[in-house]
Amino acid sequence: MNISFWLEDKEYLLNIVQREKNELQVSLGKNIHHVSYEFLGDNEVLLSIDGKIHSVVFHSNMTSFSAYINGRSFTIEKKSAHQILGDRKAEQKKRDVKTSMPGKIIKVLVKEGDSVKKGQAVLILEAMKMQNEIKAPQSGRVIRIIPQTGESVETGALLFSVG
Repeated sequence: MNISFWLEDKEYLLNIVQREKNELQVSLGKNIHHVSYEFLGDNEVLLSIDGKIHSVVFHSNMTSFSAYINGRSFTIEKKSAHQILGDRKAEQKKRDVKTSMPGKIIKVLVKEGDSVKKGQAVLILEAMKMQNEIKAPQSGRVIRIIPQTGESVETGALLFSVG
């Protein structure tokens, strides 16, 4: 599983691979860490990272994640790309749209090269017996559309790009 996150205007890519039950390999850049974990409760976990033990209590709400690690408090604010990059920067960049769930493409409503407005439906994805309009995240030109009508897509699959 790949997770990207931003820290002080820099993007990081975290790769997590399940090795055995309760054991992970976590890579951040060229650094590889071996992690084992044991849940002590709904919001508490005991981590062993490269043999060093960490007690973690975590909480999430609509605006942030909080973690208490070995008695120290950390808070991570949840922000959209617009909040992180600023509306102007986010609008100027190419935006890839990926699916958050597996499904089937019912209909592609535009073609590559078409201009779209922010919020305009680009395709219809059927997932969990419901049809969902997948909309353009910004105004611009459709740079590419990957799936075609009738194709199945997996979670995280690239659907289209708008630039």
